[in-house]
Amino acid sequence: MFDPTDAPLQYAPSPFQLREASMSDFAFAEALTRTNMGRYYERHRLAWRADLFFASYQESENFILEVDNEPIGLLRLTEEGDSLHIRDVQIAADHRGQGAGTFLLEMSLQWARERGLRELQLRVFVDNPAARLYLRMGYRVAGPRLAQLGAIRHMTRRV
Repeated sequence: MFDPTDAPLQYAPSPFQLREASMSDFAFAEALTRTNMGRYYERHRLAWRADLFFASYQESENFILEVDNEPIGLLRLTEEGDSLHIRDVQIAADHRGQGAGTFLLEMSLQWARERGLRELQLRVFVDNPAARLYLRMGYRVAGPRLAQLGAIRHMTRRV
């Protein structure tokens, strides 16, 4: 597996550090995700399922984003066929707009290339402002996925 502590050479020095998450990081990961996604779940009449998040966390490659040894974000990935699926890009509210999301997406792209994968994919609520970042980063709507929910769009990017 690609070592997340290897700084990508093509990028300028970054204030962000990425480390592999452990089960001791689960409470932070769930709280951040639930806090960030709560209003979307409410708006779209979805119920948060802690059991499903826990199962997904166990099946994913999970990374904690830090600044000065303080956890500020979460990246969760799964490899599916020739795709790297980004399960979560979560940034604490007071650290948004500072390049953290871009950093995580660039790292995901680098890892997909190093693994010889052909595509990155993710899902996003249609009313989530993060969709604009994904579009700027080269992702395109691939069509609705989970059509029964209607509020989620599937996006992909070629590697």
